Amino acid sequence: MATSAFKEEEIDSKFSMRVWAKTFKYILCKWPLLVLLCIAMMFTSFYDASFIPSMNASLISAFDSGQLAGYTDIFQVIFNVKILGIGFSINFLSYIIFYIIMIILRSISVFITFLTMNYFEMLIMTSLRRDAFKRIQELSFSYFDRTPSGWLIARLQNDAANIGDVLSNSVLRVFWIFIELVFTLITMFSYSWLLSLIILATTPIIYIIVFIFQRWILKLSRIARSAYSEFVRWLAESINGNKTIKSLAIEETIYKECDDIASDVCNKRFKTGKVNAFFNPSINILSAITTAIIIVVFPLLDIDDGTTSTIAMMVLFLGFVGSIFNPISQFAEIFAELISTQANVEKLFMLIDTKPELVDKPEVIEKYGDLFNNKTANFEQIKGKINFDHVSFSYKKDLEVLHDLNLEIEAGTSLAIVGETGSGKSTTVNLLCRFYEPTKGEIRIDDINYKDRSVGWLRSNIGYVQQTPFIFKGTIKDNIKYGKLNATDEEVINAAKVVDLHDFILTLPNGYNTYLKDAGNELSQGQKQLISFARAIIRDPKILILDEATSSIDTETEHVIQVAIAKVLKGRTSIMIAHRLSTIVDCDRILVMKDGVVIEDGNHKELMELKGYYYQLYMNQFKDLNLEEQIKTYNKQIKDKKVNL
Repeated sequence: MATSAFKEEEIDSKFSMRVWAKTFKYILCKWPLLVLLCIAMMFTSFYDASFIPSMNASLISAFDSGQLAGYTDIFQVIFNVKILGIGFSINFLSYIIFYIIMIILRSISVFITFLTMNYFEMLIMTSLRRDAFKRIQELSFSYFDRTPSGWLIARLQNDAANIGDVLSNSVLRVFWIFIELVFTLITMFSYSWLLSLIILATTPIIYIIVFIFQRWILKLSRIARSAYSEFVRWLAESINGNKTIKSLAIEETIYKECDDIASDVCNKRFKTGKVNAFFNPSINILSAITTAIIIVVFPLLDIDDGTTSTIAMMVLFLGFVGSIFNPISQFAEIFAELISTQANVEKLFMLIDTKPELVDKPEVIEKYGDLFNNKTANFEQIKGKINFDHVSFSYKKDLEVLHDLNLEIEAGTSLAIVGETGSGKSTTVNLLCRFYEPTKGEIRIDDINYKDRSVGWLRSNIGYVQQTPFIFKGTIKDNIKYGKLNATDEEVINAAKVVDLHDFILTLPNGYNTYLKDAGNELSQGQKQLISFARAIIRDPKILILDEATSSIDTETEHVIQVAIAKVLKGRTSIMIAHRLSTIVDCDRILVMKDGVVIEDGNHKELMELKGYYYQLYMNQFKDLNLEEQIKTYNKQIKDKKVNL
């Protein structure tokens, strides 16, 4: 189970700004808030990188130069302050008030910064998930044929969350760090250009380190990301196949697979973490070396700006070492996060940028709308006539499964399609529903090519009942109303009555408001199937498709559904795919398919008397009945039908 034929598309092997540029629209869409955030970051950076060092230097200079001597009132001591090269003098009382005001303003700016960044994280994550899920709704069935559900879940769940976190807390912090470095550099050079150059002399080494580790981290991150995607895929497969696992008694084998895959994810992520761990120590060593150089060189230099004492100057520049290297260290961490998360960005946008294989023409969208904005007022009524005109279809290139199908179904006809697995039955129905489109040929509804009308128009006129019914989390009423969202309670009840479900619903404590969860597991398979029938009927479709709708239920429930089907089919074009031939003997017409072509066409009586492939299928099933069922079936389906054998 752990192996998979699914292969992800190749992605870039190095850091790409082009990839990240796709994410910026999720930030720029709230540009007024972004401007406010930038202003708050600029003020905080000014406070930390320029205001605090300059104010502290003036205080140290005042003590070091003996300015306090002779003052009886300490609050009248004059301080010489230089901020960003601008010098001014204030007394100690004004100094304290100025300091307090700036602390309050910084607290406000920090509050705005982190509140806004948290908002951006939620906004980005939600928007990415919304866009990705919308694209999933637009994609054709062929995409899901080749893409595991676990891969899609990993994109919407983990990748969107990681990208939201990195964009809000990392990309925005890059601006913060940049502004802080700008203020630091301006302040440094306003005091001493020579000491500033000494500090900056070691910074190129950092960029060399970043360049060396860039591709290494990116490669390991992608490997770890792919391993995690494989784990999610395997997990979804194992949960869905839980019943099969238990029936085969292979729990130990599956657990061993889990252990192997989980260990593989752990090992690959740990390798990435080990590489990331080299960043900070490397930068810390450079910072320590630079500090030592300043301590050694400073006494040899004659540094005097006229306002700052020697001790204050040395303390100031020792602090600048941290002010330069700490932001660069943070930038290295952020860069590592960006490299690591780029794999997430690439894979999520691989999904978002996927082009649907099945799309309506622009003029069709203009008239009928798209999947999310149907212009139902322009939807024409249909009668239900269907034509397959030289239709062929291939799921894969050079592997045709339907060959030159020519078929005309008059409106109101009940048509059954039978045949062995792989004969083309479901493919024919899938093409009619436009889940796929013909590789060759044309399908017409009421003599009009169905591509000349929208997918929304087509499917709004089709009722589809699958072999395995799907129940949504919600009430029984809500589940039925998914067939027609604006249906009234009376329409819901009438649909339930048509399929003989109403009386059962009334026996439930909350009736139609009974809440179903866990895919309706509290109901029997037959009850769930009847809900899906009611869901199809409530929209009053002109074309009704039953895809082996009774194959997974017991014979007693099947009889109930057969009675319901007889009521439902009147006046509609219906297509039934059936395995149990006893369920389709009353159809107006039966197609027998084999290897993608129609080999027999007629009603039950005609095909039985032909004694061809249909006759063989029917008799094989007839032999499996017990004697009592054989007698009953013979009288009803052969004798009463006047079949001449």
